[in-house]
Amino acid sequence: MKKYFKIFGWICLGIFLQFKFSVLYGIVFLENLNFHERTYYVRMHIPPSDENVRLLQVETVVHHSLGPDYFANIYIPESYKVLNKKPYLGAEAIKGYQAYKMGMKRKYRDVLAKDDLIITPVQLKADVPSLPVLVHFENMKQRLHIDKTYKLALLNKSLNLEGPREAAATYPQRLGL
Repeated sequence: MKKYFKIFGWICLGIFLQFKFSVLYGIVFLENLNFHERTYYVRMHIPPSDENVRLLQVETVVHHSLGPDYFANIYIPESYKVLNKKPYLGAEAIKGYQAYKMGMKRKYRDVLAKDDLIITPVQLKADVPSLPVLVHFENMKQRLHIDKTYKLALLNKSLNLEGPREAAATYPQRLGL
C-alpha cells in the first residue's frame, strides 16, 4: 500500500508542476499580447566599393512575435543578378522581380534573418532608374507586412542603395499572428 501512495504522490507532483508551468506560460503569453506591439524591421546596406559586383547586406527582424512561423522573402529587380543565391520559386511571382528566401530563425520573442547577397547589374552600359527592393513578411496563413522603403539604382556604372539605415513598421498584437 505504501508503494501505491508513493506512485500516487509522484503523479500528483507531476500534475502540479505541469499546471504551474502552463499557468506561467499563459501569463507570459497574455503579457506579450496585451503590452507589446509587433514590429517589423528591415536593414539594408551596401558597403562602398569601386567594383561592379557589390555586396547587399540584408537583415530582417520580427520583434515581439507570438506566431510560430514567419517567413521573409526579398524581391530584387530583374535588372540585377544575384550571384550567390538561387531564386526561390515557392514565393509569389511578381513581374520584373526575382524572389530570394531569407532564413528566419526564432530567438526568444524575435524572429531574425541576416543574409549577404552578391549582386551585379545585368547590363552595365545603360543606367537603371530607382527600383524598389521588396521585402514580404508572411506566416502560414497570410502576408503580414510589405516593405518598399529601399531602392536600387545604377547611375554612371555605380550601384547605389537609397533608403534609411533602418525601416520599421509597428502593428498591434493579435492572436494568430
